[in-house]
Amino acid sequence: MPCFEKTAAYRVTDAGYVTSVNGMVHPDRIMKEYDFLYILEGSWEIYEADTPYSLQTDDLLILTPGLRHYGKKSCNPGNRHMYIHVLPPNAKMDNPENSLLSPSLLHCQKNAKIHQCFHEIITARWVPGPEQQNRLSLLFSLLLCEISEFLSMPVPHSAPDPVVEQACERVRTTPQLFFTASQMAANFFLCERTLHNRFQRACGKTFYAFQMETKLEMVRRFLLTQPQAKLHEAALNYGFYDEFHLSKAFKKQFGVSPSEYRKTHKGNA
Repeated sequence: MPCFEKTAAYRVTDAGYVTSVNGMVHPDRIMKEYDFLYILEGSWEIYEADTPYSLQTDDLLILTPGLRHYGKKSCNPGNRHMYIHVLPPNAKMDNPENSLLSPSLLHCQKNAKIHQCFHEIITARWVPGPEQQNRLSLLFSLLLCEISEFLSMPVPHSAPDPVVEQACERVRTTPQLFFTASQMAANFFLCERTLHNRFQRACGKTFYAFQMETKLEMVRRFLLTQPQAKLHEAALNYGFYDEFHLSKAFKKQFGVSPSEYRKTHKGNA
């Protein structure tokens, strides 16, 4: 199994997108770099030594330096994939607690963060500059962290609900707005009851409960990181009607008023 130190200095030597219009066989080669290969669309069978790996859309294969990699048959016509070639670090791994032991083949199930890390590395690879390699090394470490987090997650019993994921993202990225369930449902051409049922299945709570908990957690962090800010500013920033309504909701969630919480946790930001 490939093993990495997540914050080591890695050198990315190449990265890019490939589309195979007619299909192609994976090259027969032994590389000095790790070869990270992410299938965007299609299927492919690739061998490492004598072990075959069957890849489908949103699968990630990590091929190890020094081993023979090859294919016996072409990928499907129109296959699209991303790749990253990265040299192992020069220094030996000296922090086992910071290591990532990964299977060679990961079924990413459209993991948006891993996909986005690949895209950012490829983009940085094609934008020259004095900080290019430093940026690539940091982005690759971020990719390793995302893979580590992905591997630590429990196996889902069902695929993520895209509507719930997008609704959650909208709440997080527009904290100054407080959506009603009917407003959010209308964004996805759903009725309020359907949105409620989908949130219950995916999150174990209603849309309203998710939104309230998310905003109150944002307020909690704001109180600690902005010790001079007035409570009415927090209410305005996070979509509450006024500081009275915010204070009431905050005390219900955390058991103390915002001012008491800020006083008790002063210096803990």
